[in-house]
Amino acid sequence: MVQSSSTTTSLAVPLAGSGQFSLRQIYPFTVGANIGTTITALIAAFGFTGIEASLALQAAYVHLLFNLFATAVIFGIPFLRVLPLRGATWLAQIGTENKLYAAAWVLGVFVLIPLALIFLTVIF
Repeated sequence: MVQSSSTTTSLAVPLAGSGQFSLRQIYPFTVGANIGTTITALIAAFGFTGIEASLALQAAYVHLLFNLFATAVIFGIPFLRVLPLRGATWLAQIGTENKLYAAAWVLGVFVLIPLALIFLTVIF
């Protein structure tokens, strides 16, 4: 059995959409699910032996520590705590006005920005 933040989040989204839970209530739940997924990756890294074990554990630890540190920073600094909620609300508002805004956001964040960064690393 594997814990998946995607599954956990996709089960929580309809509850938020129906008004059973607020965005403020779902946000920590989602962050916790994301941290839980890193624990699953850490457990999976124990299945490797030899040089692969060292690399797998290193990657799993970096994944875990990155998520824990980011969570501590975002939840620990009060003015940062509200930024993801405001961003999600803003994106939802403009997405309901025009679906192309949401599609452009997804395309930009998950395709164009990574491609631009890859291109920059190749040049420099």
